[in-house]
Amino acid sequence: MPIIDTLARIHPVTARAHARERLHRRRDTREAAATRHAALDDAITRLGITTTDLPHTRSALTVWESAPHLSSTGNRILLAGVTGAAMFAIDKYVAPPLVDLAMNALGTVAPDFAHQANPALEGMNNGEPWQFSAATMMGQAVVLAVPLAVAALFLLLLSYAVASRHPRWPYSLVDETAKALAQCADLYEAQLTDLRTSSRKVDRRSRAVEQHVLDAYRSSRTIPRRSPRRAPARQHGQLVAAALRRQLTQIDVDPRQGVQDYAALVAEVGERYAEGRVSSLLPEEKLAGLTPPSPALTTFRESLHIAGGIVAAALAAVAAAALLPKLGFIPEDLSPWLIASAAAVAGILTAGWHRVARLIPFFGP
Repeated sequence: MPIIDTLARIHPVTARAHARERLHRRRDTREAAATRHAALDDAITRLGITTTDLPHTRSALTVWESAPHLSSTGNRILLAGVTGAAMFAIDKYVAPPLVDLAMNALGTVAPDFAHQANPALEGMNNGEPWQFSAATMMGQAVVLAVPLAVAALFLLLLSYAVASRHPRWPYSLVDETAKALAQCADLYEAQLTDLRTSSRKVDRRSRAVEQHVLDAYRSSRTIPRRSPRRAPARQHGQLVAAALRRQLTQIDVDPRQGVQDYAALVAEVGERYAEGRVSSLLPEEKLAGLTPPSPALTTFRESLHIAGGIVAAALAAVAAAALLPKLGFIPEDLSPWLIASAAAVAGILTAGWHRVARLIPFFGP
């Protein structure tokens, strides 16, 4: 921060304030790192894993806690500003031709239906009240869904671009493995009544670990884009993801032994990654006879889930906007909140909370 450093050299009061701020930051970092190390020790002890002290994992967690948070106020303001500008550009320049294209496609499939919907669209553009026939609602759904889909796609790409350039990004796999170990320990000690909840948490965390393993050749930032080392590292990550997935299925055979063996694999993957062994996250004997999962198929399925959630949210918003005025007793000030709630619930039920939650940190408090 060169401006603060310059002010610190100019005025002694600024220098003292800057020194106190750095001292508080280092103290908070030490406390956060100590908390993560204690949680890691606790998880390993509860699981009874015969492993090393995981020194590289501890060092990576310390760096993770010392890096600035992606959810800081400045980053959120920047993301909100860029997203707002992008929404304006999408609504003014991108959405109209896409809406026309969608209506032309609708006219090809159902020309009578599209012919009834077009007047409603023209009325909406002129500020006229919404109409609530089936055809006009379809046209209005197209008007809402197309800009929302484009804006959501832009937001996903923007969030990935910002996250992939953040100082924490190379250590995200270690962070996920540490969290996975804690949840595996909860499942290992879970009673029969808590088994369902704990196993679902481990399953959700395993998907995050698997995705970070598949992206390890990129997120580590140790392999240049055009390096010949990139392809072997990517193929190795696919085999490691397959090994983790195979071991995860053993939880349903023997929950305690299965989760213990899975946690041991996760700990080994995190330690080797933190050590810089991107192409040797697991030894070769543990990868024998495995068929790697298809990253393209996994990405396509995730994209379908997200697209389905966006469409469901748009349709729910249109349905709520059509139904609320007919009820008659809903205050007008409350209607936008109910419409947004209906869209959020539909998106969560369709795409899943863990997918919707990826966008929340960029706009939450």
